[in-house]
Amino acid sequence: MVGQTLAGRYQILEELGSSGQTYLAQDGHCPEQSWVVIRRWQPRSPKGEEPSAARQRFQQAMALRERLGSHDAIPRLLAYFEEEGGFYWVEEWIQGQTLEQALRQTTEQGQLWSEVEVRAFLQDVLQTLAFLQGEGVSHGNLRPSCLLCRQSDGRWMVLGLGQAMASAGSGLEASSAGGDLDALGLLALQALSGIPTHKLFRDPLTGELRWHDLAPTSAPFAAFLDGLVGCDPRQRFASAAAALAALQALSLAEGVSPGAEILPDPVAVDPWQEPTTPPRSPVSLRARFWIPPLWAGSSLAALLVLFGVAAWQLAANLSRWGEKAVVPRDSIPPAGTMANLGSAGPNSFSFTEQPPNPSKTGSPALDLADWAKSLRLKAKLEGPAAITALAISPDGNLLVAGGDDGVIRFWDPQAGQLLQSWTGHEGSIETLAISPDGTFLVSGGADKTVRVWDLAALGDPALRSGEGVPRLQLQGHTDLINSVAISPDGRWIASGSADRTIRLWQAEDGQLVRTIDSAAYPVTQGAGITAVAFAPSGLAEEGSSPWILVAANGNPAVYLWDPRSGALLKTLEADYPIEQVLLSPDGRHLLAASASGIWIWNVGTGSRERTLPQPLSGLATLALSPDGRLLASSTDHRAQQIKLWDLRSGKELRTLGGQTWMVSALLFGPDGQTLLSGGADGAIRIWGPEHPASEAEKGTQP
Repeated sequence: MVGQTLAGRYQILEELGSSGQTYLAQDGHCPEQSWVVIRRWQPRSPKGEEPSAARQRFQQAMALRERLGSHDAIPRLLAYFEEEGGFYWVEEWIQGQTLEQALRQTTEQGQLWSEVEVRAFLQDVLQTLAFLQGEGVSHGNLRPSCLLCRQSDGRWMVLGLGQAMASAGSGLEASSAGGDLDALGLLALQALSGIPTHKLFRDPLTGELRWHDLAPTSAPFAAFLDGLVGCDPRQRFASAAAALAALQALSLAEGVSPGAEILPDPVAVDPWQEPTTPPRSPVSLRARFWIPPLWAGSSLAALLVLFGVAAWQLAANLSRWGEKAVVPRDSIPPAGTMANLGSAGPNSFSFTEQPPNPSKTGSPALDLADWAKSLRLKAKLEGPAAITALAISPDGNLLVAGGDDGVIRFWDPQAGQLLQSWTGHEGSIETLAISPDGTFLVSGGADKTVRVWDLAALGDPALRSGEGVPRLQLQGHTDLINSVAISPDGRWIASGSADRTIRLWQAEDGQLVRTIDSAAYPVTQGAGITAVAFAPSGLAEEGSSPWILVAANGNPAVYLWDPRSGALLKTLEADYPIEQVLLSPDGRHLLAASASGIWIWNVGTGSRERTLPQPLSGLATLALSPDGRLLASSTDHRAQQIKLWDLRSGKELRTLGGQTWMVSALLFGPDGQTLLSGGADGAIRIWGPEHPASEAEKGTQP
């Protein structure tokens, strides 16, 4: 149609898009508005509809289009006409850049949109979508070419209402409204991550988008985006107006200022730490010890010594793991040894005033602030898959890592050597825990199974890497496993699943003891059980279990159960959904992480004693030191940092930077002298004091 003139005045200059229904034209009758956009109306007409009926519906649609054009972010309707059996309408031409052009430009420049820019974009578009839904229509075809940033004022316009006009008169369906919000959320993720919407990964088991490690945002904004693109209708926004209200409600208290960019704290930048590099670069399965550049010229001899010691330790560890190690009960550290993605696991702490015992930690206790200040990156263990879970043996000689490739990898953390890799799970490893006596490992995966592995098999010379066979495979859950925990006496295993149930198993034979299902408490979120943990009980009645089972399920509450009877002992209410929990060994205090911060409760009274101002998203993680005095938490996805807290004072001691990607798992070594972090870049980082011996000699007892 290019070159033709319609209605005796509109000369078609070019076709816009590839649909063949939209054109740029010049209006010969209005020199002041020479360029206009002409769209052809393509109604969803019943077969054999009379022209008069189609004409009447077209006039009704244009009456609606004129009302819609009264909104400042929708082009005005200028005219409409019928020609040669076709129906057309004319709207004003807006000068500006489409979202498609803007995204292409930032990609070519190697840039991404900031959270502030995406928020402003969503604010504009949601206002317009809310207006459309108030008029009883949805856009129905929201894509990058239908959104335009107006050159005159930078406001985002909504174009391409052809599908809305084609269905005019049919009423707005909920699915259409939800489709607009889903499409808008995907466009926001593309702007944040630089990844086209059709390439974003959906979990094959849950259908949920796994985007958090691709598009770094603050925790509250991540939760907001989940409300746009999530699969569970109970978590999604019911309308554009609801989404707009939630976006406007995000405040400074939730971790993000609407008017300021989110950047890592410049004061926390440490020149000793590893510089940030692009994630998931080609890596090898070996430890790359970090050495300051100033030492590089004199380090060759030291490296040779390190390699010799590493080889000797590897041989010694393989020999040691050939025997079934049993740690005496009195030497088991009081803290838990599990950290995982989405669940901090059964780590424990206490608010006692006692300093660490030098006979157990192997070195005199340091003042917490001095220890945090002296912390340096000591080693980096690199692997080919994103780290989703970490666990460490009670003696600290075996480090276990779960990956999103379904492989469990065993490391010697002292030598920095990969010992073996075991397969078995189909899909990612979601959670890991090692028994208190160090004899078995429990893993939970996206394949809905819990598996129990004998660690003595690591020393079997006939067992090649990749041939690990689980002693038990516990089945019954109908969705992925988010969290596992082992009771302090090693007799019970608890598993929490996205199917909203907790299952209690006997560790010896895998017999199912009890199932606590969603009928026992309200579930309003779609994440199911996000965390389970054991702690000694001071609440259960005489004759009941000596342990408390604590669970979080994405609700604004934490639930405390008697695992033997299945009785609900207490519910601790919160203001925000809780996804991670940590308990003190005596059961008196509980830590819970949410988007509003880290809460500390007195379990006996149910009162909140303190809140640490560190918002956590669902994919962040927590860890406690063995003496219960120090808390480590990962920050939001943009900052990519680890924060250290003094639990007694609530003071933030240190921020560790240098992470190249999201921190997905954290744990302390049993000696309390090392901190281990796992990342979505496939690396495990080992942090420790720069000079432990000399610093300990100079340190003071807290």
